[in-house]
Amino acid sequence: MVWDVFKNLHKEFHERMGQMQRFGGLRIWILHVIDEHGPVNGVQIMDAIQAHQETVEKIVSSDSLSCRGSKHFKKHKRPSPGSVYPMLKKMVNEGLIIKIGDGKYELTEKGREINYKLSGQFGFHGKMDRGELSIRRALIEIEGYVSYLEDIKEGKLTPHGESIEELSERLKKIKQSLPEN
Repeated sequence: MVWDVFKNLHKEFHERMGQMQRFGGLRIWILHVIDEHGPVNGVQIMDAIQAHQETVEKIVSSDSLSCRGSKHFKKHKRPSPGSVYPMLKKMVNEGLIIKIGDGKYELTEKGREINYKLSGQFGFHGKMDRGELSIRRALIEIEGYVSYLEDIKEGKLTPHGESIEELSERLKKIKQSLPEN
């Protein structure tokens, strides 16, 4: 069971990397920033991309990582207006984002779906707001951990029986609080 999960994750990872390469780096950054920050203008997008890249560089250059100095992690600069604004126009034409009245950009449903798919979450269909997306991510995460616990030998779980019982009771209360269909 664990091996099957790993094989599927490995396959999904490589599929996602291929999709990201075909889709292009700046588009992905723009989708991510708009999704994370809500409606933003071009300058705010450039600021956020620069901040994200500086954070990644700090993490990669830390002494605790074995990949320090790797050729795969080169310094990134702030994206230029000459690259961002034409890409924003192109993404509007592609139906990924829309420009709203105050000059800011928002994701369209198509943009949200592509961003969701590229970020590694699969099975997204139809309209889903941020709250629904967060709930879905949490449930996927919980399901993964439950599968992990199911694969552990009972003897190793015995000392954690009380915690497991408490979590079980909390989940039961959540289930009971739901309206019946």
